[in-house]
Amino acid sequence: MKMDFIKINYTGCVEDGDVFDTTVEGKAKEANIYEKERVYKPLSVAVGEGQVIKGLDEALAKMKVGDKKEVVCTPEMAYGARNPALVRLVPIKMFKQQKINPIPGMPIEIDNMRGRVQTVSGGRVRVDFNPELAGKTLVFDVEVIDKASNDKDKVDYLIERNFEGLEGLKVNLVGKKLSVELPKKAFHDRNLMVRKASLSAETSRFLELDEVTFTETWVNPKKEVKVVDKKEGETPQKKEAKKKDKK
Repeated sequence: MKMDFIKINYTGCVEDGDVFDTTVEGKAKEANIYEKERVYKPLSVAVGEGQVIKGLDEALAKMKVGDKKEVVCTPEMAYGARNPALVRLVPIKMFKQQKINPIPGMPIEIDNMRGRVQTVSGGRVRVDFNPELAGKTLVFDVEVIDKASNDKDKVDYLIERNFEGLEGLKVNLVGKKLSVELPKKAFHDRNLMVRKASLSAETSRFLELDEVTFTETWVNPKKEVKVVDKKEGETPQKKEAKKKDKK
């Protein structure tokens, strides 16, 4: 399957100019939307696969590395029109059962639907399950930073997307077989199985790989690791024992 894998920087704002997202740290600070825990870097995109909204996806298909462009996306080409049926009244007792105190603006999830609390009145809570940017025209300042030139580059792009924020993976691609050695810190990731399944599916779909192997090495934390003095061939423990004998 022939497809372009690119990296982009972008800043997105609603039509009135309020910035809602960006890949550039400086822009985030200027717009007062900076998140300390987030890593600001170019976004990897498989063009035409719906990994970004439709209007932006179509614009990227016509751009090349180094191009900068302002892309205007109508609601139909972004998150769609607002649906009044997705604004619902929820009994406040549902929140109390989960020990949640609903307040306007609070993001919530009910029956696998994500929404945001609009108002709290009496015993009812009005929740809007529309996407936050539904019904709005969006404007993106976008720049194409890089483009994958071979399958190894494409694998790196897919790993970056699926293992975002996790560094230290060792990757080896030989023919149609991919092996990925996971770092120790990956073992504590609750989404590790989902990440592995997603990467396997995408490499099969986009690159038609035959096999993906993940390697995890667990070491007994109780096993003492002895550091040997390169000059004398002794461990620090032995050297300390010798000092005590001389006294």
